[in-house]
Amino acid sequence: MKPFSILLTGAAIAMLAGCVHVKHTDPVAPQISGTVTRAGVPVAGVHVQLVEAFDDAGAPLPDAEKDEVLTDDQGHFTVGPLYRKAKRVDLHTVPWGLRLSVDAKTWHAGWLSDPTMLGSVPKAPVSAMCDLAVDSKTSAIAGDLAAMGKGPCILQLIEKTKK
Repeated sequence: MKPFSILLTGAAIAMLAGCVHVKHTDPVAPQISGTVTRAGVPVAGVHVQLVEAFDDAGAPLPDAEKDEVLTDDQGHFTVGPLYRKAKRVDLHTVPWGLRLSVDAKTWHAGWLSDPTMLGSVPKAPVSAMCDLAVDSKTSAIAGDLAAMGKGPCILQLIEKTKK
């Protein structure tokens, strides 16, 4: 029994000293639920893609985490959240954002977070109202003024209800 006790003690000391790497993940994009419309009319079958990081031209980085869904008959979708094991901090990338495509070939920004914010990720789920007929504009996520971005989608924190 003595060798086993020594082994357990050694393992505990190694973990406390940081010698053993414990895996964890960091949120890089929130869960987003919303509706895509065109001039107020719901649009079905739109590709909605949540992406962890973009290049300067607005294209997803090759190794970026992604989640993609199609809108239903009422234009509704839920995508994300996204997690990454290693944090990406790079001033030459645009942090998380939402992209929209009607044909899965031509993508348009739905809402791209401001690159100067270095990817501030809301702590709660987000709702989105995306109108394909609206021009892109700068906006904060309502309820989280630290998260600024640009696109035709209007984002808002979803308040968690207490049970």
